[in-house]
Amino acid sequence: MADELPFVDYQPPKPGHHGPLIALVGEAPGADEVRLGRPFVGRAGQLLDRALAASGIDRESCLVANVFRLRPPDNKVAHFFASRRRATAEGVALAERLGKLGGACCREAYAGEIEALGAALKRFAPAIVVALGRTPLWALTGQDGITALRGKLLKGRLSPAPVIATFHPSFVMRQNAIGPQTEATFRADLALARELAARSRT
Repeated sequence: MADELPFVDYQPPKPGHHGPLIALVGEAPGADEVRLGRPFVGRAGQLLDRALAASGIDRESCLVANVFRLRPPDNKVAHFFASRRRATAEGVALAERLGKLGGACCREAYAGEIEALGAALKRFAPAIVVALGRTPLWALTGQDGITALRGKLLKGRLSPAPVIATFHPSFVMRQNAIGPQTEATFRADLALARELAARSRT
């Protein structure tokens, strides 16, 4: 089941990186990521790169990851989740210990992805973790509600590093058709992550 989906691993920080590390965690890879074998390389990734540069963050010095390293069918992250009713109908197990995202739980077949992310965060020991969207917010903190929690410093559940929640770059891209306010907020959240990471050195 899980191993039938295209796989894109995390992008580790460049060798020889010194100083506080920032981890950037998105949802799941898309077609461009599968083709190039790196997270965040499509249009949303390009927006992320511009925002990182504007915020004074070197992407190559970050751990860049997704909650799920597998590309879901039709890019629908909901593929990894199911309600109790649906799980019963399909005869599949749910990882209820991870908590609900909305009215659904992560399917047990994909729970190992959350565990792998936690292991990577412990191994790289970032000073701060940026949750890029609702699904990473849930995976990293067990909480839901990106609009209410964005820009706040939250306690992580996968590693000792604190978490800052912000919008997913694809959401920012869609909002740019309305105006620049969302991208400005997104950049401010990234700049806050950089500032907090720098403070961790002292």
